[in-house]
Amino acid sequence: MAETNEELKQVNVQMPNELADKLDVMVVADESDRSKFVRRLIRQEWGRRQQMALPLQAAPAKKSRREALPA
Repeated sequence: MAETNEELKQVNVQMPNELADKLDVMVVADESDRSKFVRRLIRQEWGRRQQMALPLQAAPAKKSRREALPA
């Protein structure tokens, strides 16, 4: 990711201590920092929402064992 070439915006978030503590535990577990972790969460959520917006496609029908065997 080439963040150095992008214009950056500072975003400050207030949250209860309990939630901040949970964030810090996850950040340490991922060997990350708060900013990277929050950016990753936003990207994941964005991707999830984009997937939900796509129309559902039917899975191809599976062949039965008889159809799969050579004649």
